[in-house]
Amino acid sequence: MLNPKHTSFALLLAGLLGLGTIVLPAAAHHGFTGAYDATSPLYVEGTVEAVTLAYPHVEMTVAVPADITVPDVLPGLDVLGIPDAQAKIAPIEADTYDLQMAGTEFVTDLADRIQVNDRVSLVALRNCLPPHEIRSRWIRVASGDVVTVAGETQAEVQGCD
Repeated sequence: MLNPKHTSFALLLAGLLGLGTIVLPAAAHHGFTGAYDATSPLYVEGTVEAVTLAYPHVEMTVAVPADITVPDVLPGLDVLGIPDAQAKIAPIEADTYDLQMAGTEFVTDLADRIQVNDRVSLVALRNCLPPHEIRSRWIRVASGDVVTVAGETQAEVQGCD
């Protein structure tokens, strides 16, 4: 016969371990284990090569040509909460990038508004920590509409060490 004390302890331990398998990945996927550099926002403009509109985040691959320049005015940057964001933005180097939209709202907000071969522009932050992924809370879709998410949806830092 099982000892009730041991059974209770075993159930408690199993419950705590199970909770850890749920809570830790959830915390990790929300970008709070990263350190996204808010002092050096990047301007990404190019052609969408692939896009996945699924929870928890929209993911896309964007091919960026060599000739992009940052427009003089990008509307809606104030929601990013980055002081003087327009002056800090620099164009990203020409390449093909896998990007993530930071915020579950983008899954519904971008539905039917973005597809392969669309020209898009984004203001994004690079993670200081490997693998240095790029996340955005600001996107201009092919129609010219700007879609944003306010507030920090990842851990943002003031420069990479």
